[in-house]
Amino acid sequence: MSRILLLLILIAGPLLPLRGEVFMLWPWKGGGTASGESLAGQLPGIGQMLHVEKMRVNGVDLQLKISAVNADFPLLLSWLAKMFRPENLQSAGGSVKVAYKVGRQVERWLLVDGGPGKPVTLFLIVAPEKLPEAKEWPEELPELPAGAVPVQVVSFPGRKAVYGSFRNAGSEPSNLFRSLSAALKLAGWKSLGNEAEQPDGGTGGIFLGQNPRRILWANYGSNGSGIYYSRPY
Repeated sequence: MSRILLLLILIAGPLLPLRGEVFMLWPWKGGGTASGESLAGQLPGIGQMLHVEKMRVNGVDLQLKISAVNADFPLLLSWLAKMFRPENLQSAGGSVKVAYKVGRQVERWLLVDGGPGKPVTLFLIVAPEKLPEAKEWPEELPELPAGAVPVQVVSFPGRKAVYGSFRNAGSEPSNLFRSLSAALKLAGWKSLGNEAEQPDGGTGGIFLGQNPRRILWANYGSNGSGIYYSRPY
């Protein structure tokens, strides 16, 4: 399942792109580089902070900080390779994830290449080494598929946005998506791409609701995982 959320519309509106890895808070495996303080200020070309947002992850209050980094992406990759051990880094295309221990917490970065002539975007979250398990599933999101177990529930109070991920859904992605699409259609939601009507059934898409006015993005993975994200529009 692709973990790249749709650009622009999902959280930062016309301001910034945001990728799914920011929400996922990938598990901390331990080891690697540790520090007594944040190393973000040492990033080559680190610029002004663009955005700070309160978020609540599995009941824990955190902050998402977004900054511009005025440096070429290859230069940053080289700097990261010198500063951190391989177990702290995970690269994928035009992005790289960093996780390292700062005191008793873990600082996670997501650096996203903005393209030629554009700054790199830094997403930063400091969180406990281990978050509690997700318990309550948000009413703003569709019900969990049969057998599914919530993994992460993230809310952004400032924009009334909610994100939820799950695992152990007991059906094929296309079947899950068709069922969701049919239920949303009956409830008055409109599919923007009609992916569920494609021959392969699709594995995700965007829906608009009128009452209340919300946008919903859904995606299902081949291993029983899935993601829902909703906010007003």
